[in-house]
Amino acid sequence: MNNNEQHERNTRALGLLLLGVGAWILIARFIHIDVGSWLWPFWVIVPGGLIIALGFRDTHRSSKGLVTFGSIIAVTGIILFVQNITGQWQSWAYAWALLFPGSIGLGQYLWGKRAGNETEVHSGEKTMQIAAVLFVAFGLFFEVVLGIGGFHLDMASRIVVPVLLIAGGAALYIMSMNAGRKQVSPPQSRPQSTPVPPQPPARQDDSQDDIAQRP
Repeated sequence: MNNNEQHERNTRALGLLLLGVGAWILIARFIHIDVGSWLWPFWVIVPGGLIIALGFRDTHRSSKGLVTFGSIIAVTGIILFVQNITGQWQSWAYAWALLFPGSIGLGQYLWGKRAGNETEVHSGEKTMQIAAVLFVAFGLFFEVVLGIGGFHLDMASRIVVPVLLIAGGAALYIMSMNAGRKQVSPPQSRPQSTPVPPQPPARQDDSQDDIAQRP
């Protein structure tokens, strides 16, 4: 895909985003929704998306930083949008896992897809998987065990939480072991060389000077 096609795709994506935001504002005016209290996180999401689009303009290595930085900003805005809707601001106690390392893994994944680098794609997928496990594990701990959001389980049901934590830890360990095995390639066998039989020493003919010096 050349730069012109990528620029057209970015323009279409931006147009769809503006179309969706405009439609939402128009609908909110008719049903009397306070748009400002709902859409202010888009002041964070949209710049993040624009930075990602700017990094997609070429496949130079320096553009990877733009894509990663844009992913961090966009994911921050998405988290704020969900928290603003639900009112669960205490979720920052475990939502940080989606930001770091989750957004960094997302940036690696997007850059790998854009540049056709499978190593970056696999690295980004692995980082996002780790972020998802951390998010779920810490979310269960803070929301279910500590009850920071007002949700509590009885004593019998709390057994489920450590079991899920153990399962998440085992899943992380298995994924890291499988990734390590894929990176270690088997040693290549060297071709055996055919033994060369010993050769008799070459006889040097007597030079004319040696013959002349003989008695």
